Amino acid sequence: MRKRRRNTLLRYRFGAGRKSGMLPSPHPVSLTGEPLGFRRRRETSTVTLPARVIDEPEWAQELADVLCQLGELLLRSGAYTGEVTNTIQDVAARYGLQVRSFIVPTGLLVRLGTQAGGHGGVIDFMPVPGQNLRLDQIQELHALVQRMRAEALPLGEAHAALLRVRELPQQTSVTLGVLGYMILTVGLGLIQHPTLPSLAAYAVLGAGVGVLREIAKRHPALTSLLPVVAAAAATTASMRWAGPLLDEQPTAMLIAPLIAFLPGTALTMGAIELATGAMLSGIARLAGAANVLLLLTLGILIGTSLGGSHPPTGPPPELLGSWAVWAGVFLLGLGFLIRDSAPRAAAGWVLAALLLERAIQLAGGHLGGALFGAFLAGMSLPPVAAYIARRSGTPNQVIFLPSFWMLVPGSLGLKGVSDLLLTRTTEDIGILITAVLTVLAIALGVLVGANLLQQTQVEVSDEVTDPSPAPVPDKGL
Repeated sequence: MRKRRRNTLLRYRFGAGRKSGMLPSPHPVSLTGEPLGFRRRRETSTVTLPARVIDEPEWAQELADVLCQLGELLLRSGAYTGEVTNTIQDVAARYGLQVRSFIVPTGLLVRLGTQAGGHGGVIDFMPVPGQNLRLDQIQELHALVQRMRAEALPLGEAHAALLRVRELPQQTSVTLGVLGYMILTVGLGLIQHPTLPSLAAYAVLGAGVGVLREIAKRHPALTSLLPVVAAAAATTASMRWAGPLLDEQPTAMLIAPLIAFLPGTALTMGAIELATGAMLSGIARLAGAANVLLLLTLGILIGTSLGGSHPPTGPPPELLGSWAVWAGVFLLGLGFLIRDSAPRAAAGWVLAALLLERAIQLAGGHLGGALFGAFLAGMSLPPVAAYIARRSGTPNQVIFLPSFWMLVPGSLGLKGVSDLLLTRTTEDIGILITAVLTVLAIALGVLVGANLLQQTQVEVSDEVTDPSPAPVPDKGL
């Protein structure tokens, strides 16, 4: 067979060439700034990837299935669509094949081939369920991805490893799950409204919502109703007892217990993907976030009707000192680690990252206002995650997810909606606008931070070779 060779120089940039979720060939970097599949260096590097012939269609179809399963798990781990696309391309390169992919948060399609851009070959598709991976599953998946980037694993072994990630048993008991959620609630409450009487309310409401979440895990049919039921229960309790027992405003109590439903991460990821050209993915994430906010708002309205009006009877409690915010950040991270079964080795790094991000956010707020603080915190997040990944092997999603919960004001958006419905003041519209601007500032900061770490230039050679897997340069963090 005659060999055909065509060298194409591709400069890969964050989100380059993406339209409507389609990423034909450019490799954007990950949110940590890693060139995803190629060793990062201080100077621009060049690598060459040879191609091979698909001489066994059944083998190629099995590889396509492996890539679909890998992409599905990556999406459930919290990776954005560009990162998933790039990882799939890197793994396919280990087998000497190119791939085209179409990826949105709810499903992915891959096409394997030997021609430029992955034309020809075989096609496979896989939907993505709504259940997110736990932190221990993300850690296991990260280790598997590193292996698959480093060598062409036998497909049977790759299938078995993906199944192990999917079926990894839950390490956290029901009691620990409820405890973790209660700690999460108290942590967010200390960040938003730190008073001594409110601590008991946060703990009780958090434990109640935590129990509802555990019940929904065992009865999947209740999952779609959970945001409405949880919001209604938290609002009813807050409206009925926050004023008479604690002298607190009910709206100050009802947001923190709903932390797990707040779509701050989806809002920021959607803004990032819209900014980088992945229109379908970005719109899908923003639509999902808006739907969650509407469901929570419906629950708040129901709870308001059930709880009635019981205003405070005494003076409002005094706010705790500045230490309360730092205690809240620590408890937020601790509750997240307990609830999501985080590996013990990652616990210290996650807590340190949260405290550092909060310090950067506050410092930026003092220098240039709240929006500048949000931008600065978002910009520092990719370098911080990249450093932790190099030092400890902790996946970037393990750092990003709790950091987004702390930085992204999903709670501000819900508070603006709920206050607008309950009090109907113009200030609540300002809260909603602030929430949107803060999301955009964080998303822009993450993009800038990722691009600061990106220095990659790749040369791809479409050369037909023998059927044995083609050698691919070693990959590292």
